[in-house]
Amino acid sequence: MSALPEFEISAAHALVRLQATQVFADSGPGASTVKLYDAAEQLLATLTLTRPCGTITEAGYLQLTQAQAGELILASGVAVYGVWGTSDGRMVARGDVTDEAGAGVFRLLGTSGTQLYAGGLVILGETLIY
Repeated sequence: MSALPEFEISAAHALVRLQATQVFADSGPGASTVKLYDAAEQLLATLTLTRPCGTITEAGYLQLTQAQAGELILASGVAVYGVWGTSDGRMVARGDVTDEAGAGVFRLLGTSGTQLYAGGLVILGETLIY
């Protein structure tokens, strides 16, 4: 079986895809959210994004922005993955959670690792969607 040919989209197409992602994320009646979960699928925290959910930059990505400077952590645990969703519960995307030094899609600011403690605050670091 031969390898599939590479598929490359234009910068203009990539921009339209990002705009569509942003529109979809903001399509519910309120702001979109990123819910952080541990490996046992326990909800640790819900981060509310701004509306619109971020800014499309000249560099060609959507930078998500959190509405508040920190949100209450509901349960203690190690954040493993995040689910970005519309305010009416439709999933936009799912991805790994890391600290800012990691390569996860959703990066947490001010942590070394992703251990979260109930009653503390969690802050979304630089989260870039390409």
